[in-house]
Amino acid sequence: KLADRLHNMRTLGYLDEERRRRIAQETLDIFAPLANRLGIWQIKWELEDLSFRFLQPDDYRRIARLLDEKRVEREESVEAARRRLTAHLSEHGVNAQVQGRPKHIYSIWKKMQGKGLDFSRVFDVRALRVIVEDVPGCYAALSRAHELWAAVAEEFDDYIARPKPNGYQSLHTVVRDESGRALEIQIRT
Repeated sequence: KLADRLHNMRTLGYLDEERRRRIAQETLDIFAPLANRLGIWQIKWELEDLSFRFLQPDDYRRIARLLDEKRVEREESVEAARRRLTAHLSEHGVNAQVQGRPKHIYSIWKKMQGKGLDFSRVFDVRALRVIVEDVPGCYAALSRAHELWAAVAEEFDDYIARPKPNGYQSLHTVVRDESGRALEIQIRT
């Protein structure tokens, strides 16, 4: 059903405005959360972005223009950063899994709306998640990441030393890559 809905959303432009909006809203309300709940994030983000494009085309185009590169290029830059950090951690004896992802357009818009941020303050358009074995490994990985890239001083949160009220524990840092682009790194066990 999710694959069928994704196909329908990809071809929604052929329908009249009223039907497009109704189907897009239903997709955003039901099918995207279902894909998320099932852990099928590739389908979730595409359903959200397609729905957003039909429901709020001006906002969609504005954010798409603000992104300095296409999604494929962002995926490639995140993958290059992931490989570089993985190698650097390994060279220094930090055993870690490093995952990466570019944030999708709808998610960027939701963050801007929810936190009242300007696009220039959304630092997790590109992000890496580092999983290590223990808490000392978290701080070792943080140190090694800061060796590779310049840290953005005001964008560091130590949720290990000060967990969130819901128990969430992780280190969050934002660095600038060689091109000056922001890259968020979350480090946890």
